[in-house]
Amino acid sequence: MNAVVVGVDGSDESLHAVRWAAAEAAWRGVALRIVTAVGRRHVRDSQAAAESGGGPPGPHQTLRTAAQAAREVSARLDVHEEALGDGPVRALLGAAEGAPVLALGSRALGPVAGFFLGSVGLSVTAHATMPVVSVRHPDAGSRSTAAPVVVGVDLKQSCGPLLDFAFETADRRGAVLRAAHAWSVRALYSYPSALPDPAVVIRAGDRVEAELDRALMPWRRRFPHVEVEAELAMGPGAPFLVESSKEAGLLVVGRRLRGHPFPTRIGPVTHAALHHAACPVAVVPYE
Repeated sequence: MNAVVVGVDGSDESLHAVRWAAAEAAWRGVALRIVTAVGRRHVRDSQAAAESGGGPPGPHQTLRTAAQAAREVSARLDVHEEALGDGPVRALLGAAEGAPVLALGSRALGPVAGFFLGSVGLSVTAHATMPVVSVRHPDAGSRSTAAPVVVGVDLKQSCGPLLDFAFETADRRGAVLRAAHAWSVRALYSYPSALPDPAVVIRAGDRVEAELDRALMPWRRRFPHVEVEAELAMGPGAPFLVESSKEAGLLVVGRRLRGHPFPTRIGPVTHAALHHAACPVAVVPYE
């Protein structure tokens, strides 16, 4: 079944993810599959309690509440609900196999401008073979209709899957696409104490801008109706992307499928974006 998949656990954050996923499924013209992961015994017990009219709300009530929230976004949406009798990471990865995107809710970090995925969300994101979108903002669905799509571009890596996802998303939504790239002046010098020559920095910036333009050109041609803005900044990439996310409807970042030295298999820049971005974050795996 071609469907956007969203995982729910009864929390407010997962309902935010449901609303985002419902809007995404409507944009794509596909079904929405809402899943909750519980143990096999819990599924049987909660189903029996629901049939007898007793016991606390279980996974089936969680699914019904989520389905109602999805239909409030789009009454014509084809919604499917399923309680999965397996551990959450395995269940979510299995349910999303072959899906165009998997959405997850994330809880807020109190007064900190970011969110926390927890072990389940991080594990799913680190092992998924499809784009995983982390959502916590209550206005994520409505905000996405007009706000730009921001994609972090690493010119040293293959960005094909990221740009495919970002351009397709911007095209469906009629949104501006902002391609963000951060570069370092330190790479121009063989020793860190060297003072940068302003003329050298300007020329280097021009070269980076031209390289970014060349990298984007094939997608500009494929998506001629997408308005593209290139954003360059000197310095580390993570703060730049977090700042760019403040006006975005979606931030798209990447994760290498194999060979990444970072312990979580997500990467430091993507890890920082997941925890501190001000909008939903799509993590797209790539070779």
